[in-house]
Amino acid sequence: MKKSVAITLGVVIVGAGSWIGATWYTGKRIEESSQRHLAEANEKLAKLTPLFGLRIDQLKYERSLFSTQARYGLSLVKNDKSLDAMPAGMIEFDAVIEHGPFPKTALSRGAVAPKLAYVHAEIAKTDNLKEVFALTKDISPLISDAMVSYSGTTSSTSKIAPVSTAVKDNTIDFSGMVITGTFDRSLEAVTAHAVMDKLAIDGTKSYDPVVMAITGMTMDVNSRMGKFGVSMGDSDIKIKRIDVTKKSDDMKVSLDNFGYGVKLSEDDKSINVQAAYQTGDITVNDVPLGNGQAVIKLAKLDGQAVKTLSDTYNQLMRQYMAHTEDEGLKDEQVEALLDSAGKLLAGNPSFSIDPLSWKTAKGESKLNFTLDLANPPDVKNLTPQEIAVKAIKRIDATLIISKPMVQDLVTQYAIKKEGIAADKAAQEADETVRQMSGMAEMFNVGKNDGDNIVGKFTFADGMGNLNGKEIPADELFSGLLGAAGMGSMDHDDEDESVPGMGQDEPAEGATPALPGVMQDFNLDTVSSLLDDMGYTVNKTDGDQGPVLVLDAGTTGASDLRLEFLCNDFTEKCLDLVMTATYKTKKPVTLKAINSWNQEYRWTRAYLDDKNQAVLQMDMNAEGGIGKDNLQILLNTFISIAEDFNEVAKGAAAAK
Repeated sequence: MKKSVAITLGVVIVGAGSWIGATWYTGKRIEESSQRHLAEANEKLAKLTPLFGLRIDQLKYERSLFSTQARYGLSLVKNDKSLDAMPAGMIEFDAVIEHGPFPKTALSRGAVAPKLAYVHAEIAKTDNLKEVFALTKDISPLISDAMVSYSGTTSSTSKIAPVSTAVKDNTIDFSGMVITGTFDRSLEAVTAHAVMDKLAIDGTKSYDPVVMAITGMTMDVNSRMGKFGVSMGDSDIKIKRIDVTKKSDDMKVSLDNFGYGVKLSEDDKSINVQAAYQTGDITVNDVPLGNGQAVIKLAKLDGQAVKTLSDTYNQLMRQYMAHTEDEGLKDEQVEALLDSAGKLLAGNPSFSIDPLSWKTAKGESKLNFTLDLANPPDVKNLTPQEIAVKAIKRIDATLIISKPMVQDLVTQYAIKKEGIAADKAAQEADETVRQMSGMAEMFNVGKNDGDNIVGKFTFADGMGNLNGKEIPADELFSGLLGAAGMGSMDHDDEDESVPGMGQDEPAEGATPALPGVMQDFNLDTVSSLLDDMGYTVNKTDGDQGPVLVLDAGTTGASDLRLEFLCNDFTEKCLDLVMTATYKTKKPVTLKAINSWNQEYRWTRAYLDDKNQAVLQMDMNAEGGIGKDNLQILLNTFISIAEDFNEVAKGAAAAK
């Protein structure tokens, strides 16, 4: 044998031996680390699913020189709190692990750099999944291929099988999904990209018939473990089109280019969160409704507090699931959660909506809102109202409603949905917008500014301001918290109580009273309110309750009165009727009355049995009415009564 041939043969033998040895060593290394990695995976699953729990078990592991055959099972953790609705049994996965440094499949796909392993895994066909495999035509519902480097970085491609089936003449057509991604073990960093072409459901033969189609969906994730033990990064979902049709409800909806994304970032002390929603054009029953967006931000969340709150919550959920009896969370556990949540205020976080907007060809309406929070001292000893006042550092809110946009939407809907003629629909839409504009002014929730209704609210230094009207913090938050059932539980000795009941126990069926809010119309309260407003009143009796006769003043009315409509059984007066009667030399024409009623829908005008013009407005206290709102309504009626006087005189003179 020639020397060169011998050397070459020796190199080949040594190389082959080294490869085989390296492959054997790699297979042994994978086997030795498999249990450790399995334990780590189960620990993470326990944290991610504290309410029901998932677990992976190794059912088989057979190692040979070049590859390993393994089977794993995924199942719910069994305990007395397992939810009945959750599926029973185990999902089993078969895995073929080709040992490095040069797995044959990796080489065949052009990966020439050394790899720890190439892993092919798929869901196994078992008795539990026979029906699923029938839907996928005996193709494994989930197949995954992954290349694992020696550094711990994994790149993978997973495929969810297509499904096309019919059940009782209803069909499902799912194109399947492809998911590609990487995982870096050292950085705990994940990237993933998923694509689904179509999901179509035709349920026209079902009890609640519906046809739905989702096309062109993509999902992306790019995250890494942050310094506070919380994953940072971006994730988003995009859908090209959604169509939903329900013939039974005569409804057809289409949505183009829907998107949703979340971004989490951090600095040395805090975590910031931004969630963005965006829609393309929405069409309902062939009526184009426009497109919108919303951007919601949470800034300066104390990073360590977020981690503590997350850990506390997961720990409590695991403890809760471990008990055999459903005793709920204990007081100390609830206190631990509240304490962790309270620490989030340490960084003076802020919440903002910047913006929430809706846009059509006719205009754009939007809301901008910012809430800056502070960290109140001794928060455990504060009432909910005190916490609200001291924890809120500043509020800025601006709402802009485009009147042309609203008018156009109302017009289009009336034409397409209700079949109203275009000119009539436009007239009614114009009236609707004028009513909306007037009510905004009347209740001080907005001001008319050209083509827009603009509402502004600010709060700082213990004082709120709604469109130029100041609202003290005590009045603002006592009303809000009381309406939410979070008012202070402390009662003064002077508070009213029901005989035979403790002061902390309201009478059955009673509605809790809020500051400045009347649950019914009390004669003395309304009389005092009118007196404060500068109106002279005389009290008399009516058929259904008391009557207050007012000085007509500048209204031009011959009689101006406020009638209480009371319930004989409860003796509560939930309705008020304000009436202005006008004596004219000649009766007001019906044409003028009808024209008035078409333009002013808050009031009604008519001719009484004496041919006198009458103007009325109803007010109702069901569920409570604020004293300020009642004052606005009374002043509004007086103002409208003055306008009606001019109409009545003009119509009578022209006859």
